[in-house]
Amino acid sequence: MPSAGPACNTGIMRPAFVAPLLCAAACGFRQVQGPPGEEQVVVQGVLSPQASEQVLWIERTIPAGDPIVVALRPLATPPARVEVRDTSGAVFSYQPDTANPARFVATFTPVHGQRYDLLVEAGSHVIRGSTTVPAPLTILDPAADTVPRPAPGDSGLRLSWASGSSPWVLIYVTRPRDTVLAFPLMLVRRDTSALLPYFFISSYDSTLIVSVLGVDSATARVFNPDRGFSSNPAFEGNLTGGPGLFGATTSDRFVLRAQ
Repeated sequence: MPSAGPACNTGIMRPAFVAPLLCAAACGFRQVQGPPGEEQVVVQGVLSPQASEQVLWIERTIPAGDPIVVALRPLATPPARVEVRDTSGAVFSYQPDTANPARFVATFTPVHGQRYDLLVEAGSHVIRGSTTVPAPLTILDPAADTVPRPAPGDSGLRLSWASGSSPWVLIYVTRPRDTVLAFPLMLVRRDTSALLPYFFISSYDSTLIVSVLGVDSATARVFNPDRGFSSNPAFEGNLTGGPGLFGATTSDRFVLRAQ
């Protein structure tokens, strides 16, 4: 899938393997408002076993009564500890990005099926979370890496995949030049196939990329494209001690070319 995506404001890029996911969550979690004048620490990260560099975003919420802004809001004082621990006891420490004080990076490759526990200590805030990396996902149909786009008048493109233990799958369609992707087109629950309607892939671009992501339950809940139509559209993270998301994903993709 695309390797980069911007923050809510287009002037600051947030490159990461799962940047489209974080792009969508960034604004929503930062707008979680507490008591007047009080800020909370927001942590966002989605682990990927298909990347050797893992990224966390650590920012401040917007105090109640203050105007909503889209710019990054890094902490005034960097966290004393940012780490992820696996079930064997191995600890992976995140270091601040010198070019972007809201971005923290650790070098490790998560393992499919492994649980990871997050700990962030920032002043009086102690934030914890956990996630389990989904089993590998493989697209079965279409089997080729590059396939012709369906012709006008077709109902769409049938997809099928093997997703191991993950019952939640997000589907994205992008162009090779895209740097902005806020929400997936579809969330598939407890199934291994879907019909991608033709109007989702009817772009005039000659090439499109279809990405299928197996995700954990928290990531599925946050990025459910139907959430905006529900009675409770608010972002619901999975951390204790502050708002945010610590999730995991695995993916496969193929290319559609115009006939």
